[in-house]
Amino acid sequence: MAAQILRYPYAALTDSTDYLQINLIEKKVTDPASDRVDLTKLRNRGTFDNVGTGAFDSPKQNAENRGLATEAVSIGGIILLPMPSSINDTNQVSYSDDSLDAITAALAEKVSKVGSTPLFSSSGEYQGSKVLQEIQKQFGDIISKPNFTMIRNLININLSAQAASLAGTGNLSLNQALARSSGQIINPNVELLFNGPTIRNFRFSFKMTPRNDKEANQIRAIIRSLKAHMSPRDNAANENIFLSAPNIFELRYKSGSGNNLYLNRFKRCVLENMSVNYTGENVYATYEDGAPVSTVMDLTFKELEPIYASDYTETTEGKIGVGY
Repeated sequence: MAAQILRYPYAALTDSTDYLQINLIEKKVTDPASDRVDLTKLRNRGTFDNVGTGAFDSPKQNAENRGLATEAVSIGGIILLPMPSSINDTNQVSYSDDSLDAITAALAEKVSKVGSTPLFSSSGEYQGSKVLQEIQKQFGDIISKPNFTMIRNLININLSAQAASLAGTGNLSLNQALARSSGQIINPNVELLFNGPTIRNFRFSFKMTPRNDKEANQIRAIIRSLKAHMSPRDNAANENIFLSAPNIFELRYKSGSGNNLYLNRFKRCVLENMSVNYTGENVYATYEDGAPVSTVMDLTFKELEPIYASDYTETTEGKIGVGY
């Protein structure tokens, strides 16, 4: 696919305007020129002089440092769109409540010592019975100690609660039994634990109203290019037994030829959803050649990897922006 630069509105994007730049990244190029993609050659094709000559990070980006697989890529095209009416970013990290009462912690500590007894001996003999014996020993040790009388009592209460649940129609838990008998429950020692990072997504909506044939053709080409690049890639050479992942996208908020340091950055994205409404004014209306009078295009991008603290050590064009 020949690289090209598409834009809407066609004449309103200049060196002094802000806009959203979307690079269409084609994967699996046989001979990438370098680890960074230079836009100079695309710029010199004369279709749009305000893209700038700054190099964009390749997909190696931070992935190489984390030992992730990388693919050779090239820019298959550039799309320039006006700034969305709503610009925001949300950084989120996943946490959840977790509890570990003192009794369970003590039992877990004892049982963890069983790890010194392997399931298979050095000669390959299965010794699961030894592991079970060790578990019984550790469990017996903890409940036989004088200072663990309370644990033995709780085990008896728990067994009584389970027996009552089997005999009756209700379900009586240990804490319910304790609360009814002594007005106490086991301290759950609730803590907030880190689960992991999350992946961000971004939704944009663009209302495009062509003012001439040139803009109508640009809108048509923009829609077609996005649809083509977000689609999975089939391969007739292997009789379409396998499908390759769709191409990826690189987003930038731009001010003239430079990046806007006051708006968030993006990691490489996939286009997860694209919705086009060809009746933007809620009525079917076209020009003489059939081009819609108004088209609304909704795009949902999702980043390929989470945001890490190390990402904030990077700078944009040697300057510190708001980051990701």
